[in-house]
Amino acid sequence: MELKLLSGTFNSDESEQLLTRLIKVKTDFHAGKIDTKVDSEEDIKASEKRILELERSLRQALELIRSGTYNEFAMNAKVVVEFCPKYESA
Repeated sequence: MELKLLSGTFNSDESEQLLTRLIKVKTDFHAGKIDTKVDSEEDIKASEKRILELERSLRQALELIRSGTYNEFAMNAKVVVEFCPKYESA
């Protein structure tokens, strides 16, 4: 199953807003996992690492957008949902 999140050409302001909001949702998700402390220490470290990666990628994208080199940006994003069988532990 595929969910199309966005597809189109956006000006600088729209591109900045979309990317910032999409990354915020994902970093908030990871921050929430860290806050619940239900996950293992390994999972928490993975979430912390992923937040840093997302923030770094966003900074790089925003630098490009704000550089003025381009007026419009084509962006496409989709989520592919794959259903996994449920395994019962023995």
